[in-house]
Amino acid sequence: MINTTLSLNDAALMRRLRALPTAIQDKVIVKSVRHGANVIKKEARKNTPTDDGELKASVKSIKARKSSNLGNFVFVVKATAPHAHLIELGTDERTSTRGKKLTFTGRNGNTIYIDKVAGVTAVPFLGKAYDDKKNEVIAKFKERLQTELSKF
Repeated sequence: MINTTLSLNDAALMRRLRALPTAIQDKVIVKSVRHGANVIKKEARKNTPTDDGELKASVKSIKARKSSNLGNFVFVVKATAPHAHLIELGTDERTSTRGKKLTFTGRNGNTIYIDKVAGVTAVPFLGKAYDDKKNEVIAKFKERLQTELSKF
């Protein structure tokens, strides 16, 4: 997991934010952080290799549970497809450790026996999205924060 801490060095925005009741502050910050996380989500979807679209559709921006060590305003951008980690990180060539054939069930239900499975080259769609858009996330966060504060 990649953690990013956002430090808001805009004193005027901070004064306006602190002038609001705590419950409204939280809502404003959550909307702003979600807006920033969606930038990475859109870029990750754009970077995903597409076969049947399952991986692209599984990229989500989710508000994490409140945590004392991470803070209240944490959003996670992740892919929930069962094979997402295999695509993101890649795999090595695999052979049986017991000298037997590897057994798989094919799409049509047939059992397949093979000696080895070729590895998959990593396609880091989530990591690349973060690296490419981390500066834009901060800009979108500030932009959305200003928009939300202007409503009050």
